[in-house]
Amino acid sequence: MSMSGRDRRVFPRIQVALTAHCRIGNRFVRDAVADLSEGGLYLRTREPARAGTAVRVALALPFTDGPRYCTLVGTVARVDHDARGGTRGLGVSFEGLSTDVRDRESLRGFLSETQPA
Repeated sequence: MSMSGRDRRVFPRIQVALTAHCRIGNRFVRDAVADLSEGGLYLRTREPARAGTAVRVALALPFTDGPRYCTLVGTVARVDHDARGGTRGLGVSFEGLSTDVRDRESLRGFLSETQPA
């Protein structure tokens, strides 16, 4: 019996409305982040990519005392296709990759502020 990707997630995902500057492989894009967790994010993009492609995501996390900028490092874990076979979005995993400690702390802080009590 196999588990779906959603069932294997360790960290809860938070719905967000953020824009990120990304490097996907050797291409640069600016796209929306739909959800975010300590373990990854979902990027709404039409940029084609394969599972395993390196991704760097730079974004401003909106804290109550002002934005904190961070860069998150990951790889494409899932590619969602539209009805025509084009890319609709990418699931990005941060697992096992070296995001700066301060950026990880900013992400954790933002997520803890954002999660409902």
